Amino acid sequence: MIHLANTLTNVSNDFVLMGFSIISIAFIATLFAVFWLSRLVLKLKRECANLTAIVDGNKNDIYGLCSAALTVNENTATTHEQLHELKQQLAHIVEKMNELQNELQQNDFLNSPYNVDIRKIRDGASVKELMRQSDLSYDEAALLIRLHGGKA
Repeated sequence: MIHLANTLTNVSNDFVLMGFSIISIAFIATLFAVFWLSRLVLKLKRECANLTAIVDGNKNDIYGLCSAALTVNENTATTHEQLHELKQQLAHIVEKMNELQNELQQNDFLNSPYNVDIRKIRDGASVKELMRQSDLSYDEAALLIRLHGGKA
């Protein structure tokens, strides 16, 4: 019986020792896991802080780009209005120039020396009268009479 009691005590001591060993190993593994997880959490916090800084920088860049785009849009609208006004002014100037050119052409036609001679021919002037009054050569006066004179 004593032997049985010693055996039981040894077995129970072995179980206690084994239990203690298992608990110690589990405790050490848990401590290692906690240490490893805490390092991982710190690393993730640093990465999160870096990403937050990058996002903030990008946000500031986007705000700046939007502000610049609004300024460019306002400048473009102003330039467009100015170009439209210049286009209208240019069209008005071209219209005035065309009117002046037409007036000059009409004045040139009415005041051209040949126009006066043509009126004289239609009024019945002869080659000799044209040569004397308009200082034309015989060939010029004859040509004008052939072109603008009545049928002889």
